[in-house]
Amino acid sequence: MIKYSDFISNYFYQQIAFLITSFLVKTKITPNIITLISLFLGIISAILVYLRSPILAIIFLNFSFILDCVDGQLARVKKLESDFGMWLDNVSDRIVENIIILSIGFLYINNTFLIKGVLLLIFLNMLYAYMNDMVIYQGKIYRTLTVKEKIIFSPIYFISRSMIIPLLSLLIIFPSKFVWILNAFYFYGIIFKIYREISGKI
Repeated sequence: MIKYSDFISNYFYQQIAFLITSFLVKTKITPNIITLISLFLGIISAILVYLRSPILAIIFLNFSFILDCVDGQLARVKKLESDFGMWLDNVSDRIVENIIILSIGFLYINNTFLIKGVLLLIFLNMLYAYMNDMVIYQGKIYRTLTVKEKIIFSPIYFISRSMIIPLLSLLIIFPSKFVWILNAFYFYGIIFKIYREISGKI
């Protein structure tokens, strides 16, 4: 098991994913198949949001994310890591996140204030994802932060999906409040990445 930097990954999502991976490693199922199943469950979650079934939507969203953790674990265990697999996983993540947000937008299409928050959130999500990819591909890692920076920034560093998924779950239930909380999270993460680039502390 890889040690992740956030509590939720270490002690919840990744642990459940590890149990599933332990079973799947004995099968012929590939990580990319798991990624596609994860994407399918995420799309179902978005449909359930639009159909006003928030609890079921949250269940499908979280299970989609657990499988998103499984595909990475399975790729490492079976030594099937690839550039295509990384690309597919990344695109799948963005599709799931943004169709959930879009479903909420369509559900509250007459709420102008909420729609503005939804559109901003999609923009920040994509911008953050792009910046995050640049950081990952350049091999910049969490351990290079100073102790002070870890105290200040570690709760938001890389805004991991294990933080975003619970927030998206809350967004499904309380869209008017959490659309702006998520916007604030992404904005803070983007500012931090810009700071890291300018300061050269990479």
